[in-house]
Amino acid sequence: MNLLRWTLAALTTAMLGCSDPPTSTPLDASPDVATDTGDDAAMEDTPAVDTPAVDAPAVDAPAVDAPVSFSEVQALFTRTCAMPACHGRGPNGGGGSGGLFLTDGVTSHSSMVDRPSDQVSSVRLVVPGDPDNSYLVMKVEGTMRSRLPMQCAVSPGRNPCGVQMPQLAAPLTTAERTLIRNWILAGAPMM
Repeated sequence: MNLLRWTLAALTTAMLGCSDPPTSTPLDASPDVATDTGDDAAMEDTPAVDTPAVDAPAVDAPAVDAPVSFSEVQALFTRTCAMPACHGRGPNGGGGSGGLFLTDGVTSHSSMVDRPSDQVSSVRLVVPGDPDNSYLVMKVEGTMRSRLPMQCAVSPGRNPCGVQMPQLAAPLTTAERTLIRNWILAGAPMM
């Protein structure tokens, strides 16, 4: 019965788009980071795949000072992150990778703003007004290792900072990353 549940969950996740392989390597990744899925035991025998970074054109990127509502950011999370295998809730209440649930506006906002990261507890997920020091930005840009070299140092079989997010889908476009940065720059308001 467990195999049937697992198969159904995997099929559902694939249909929701969360199972697409990443299309680029984080900007500061080495091969050991590019293939890390957070399951160290499962990855020990998996060869590293080095994929060149590809970014979507910034044609639709909002201006740096464009006002951004949290509902726009939440719509992005809902589309790219809130699947049961990622930061959503599974049919049996599971999910929420790293203890982070991005299922709705209230839950997302309260679990990110001024909250420590699960991977690097000395760094907050969202620092209102400071996107460069917000772990969320580092994760979606794939710059954790270059920004936090001591905290994200790779040791044999362990990558404490994980991989660029979203992990199981294409990286966010420049416009999507700019949307998150602008929201944080505006003070990470709930409205």
